[in-house]
Amino acid sequence: MKTLVITAQKGGAGKTTLARNLAVAAAQDGQRVLALDLDPQQSFRAWWRGRESDAPMMLADDPAPHALRATLEAALGRFDLVVIDTPPAAPSWLTETLRAADLALIPVRPSPDDLRAVGATIAALGAAGVPFAFVMSQTPRAKLTDEAVRVLAQHGRIAPVNIAQRVIYAETAATGQGVTETGDTKAAQELAAIWEYVKGLIE
Repeated sequence: MKTLVITAQKGGAGKTTLARNLAVAAAQDGQRVLALDLDPQQSFRAWWRGRESDAPMMLADDPAPHALRATLEAALGRFDLVVIDTPPAAPSWLTETLRAADLALIPVRPSPDDLRAVGATIAALGAAGVPFAFVMSQTPRAKLTDEAVRVLAQHGRIAPVNIAQRVIYAETAATGQGVTETGDTKAAQELAAIWEYVKGLIE
């Protein structure tokens, strides 16, 4: 079983969007996926409650951070992948959560504010000793996106496909779907490609 943590200390970076869409793409790929929402806002769980499918699966309640290890141990043999959404902050328990990960993904919007804020997340991952990769999120077709990629490439790996700025991501937040379950071919292709990249990193 592999554990994937989505983390970013900057709010609005697209953590929950990435978490739910990767969880769906992985489930469509035949993975037995458990989704955990450690963000007090519980946006991941609210989306899941609106789903018609029971994959990815969620527990009746998300574990308290100090109980995460026990939850992961109980999931061994039952699941292939655990996707964990975290809050846009650095609570005291975050380092221990990161240490439980096989891989962390950092969604980053191509904005100066997001690029300035990413250093704190990188430092937290370094302290936890966790491999990570960036995923460009909410990207417009602009020079700013290319410049952000160049900056981030100095600090670590970047997914070869960006999550573009598309209305479908907001729409599926309300419908309980992943974009790979909709008729939006471009969004589906980009998320499927990101999942293939992530799968290659964790396998």
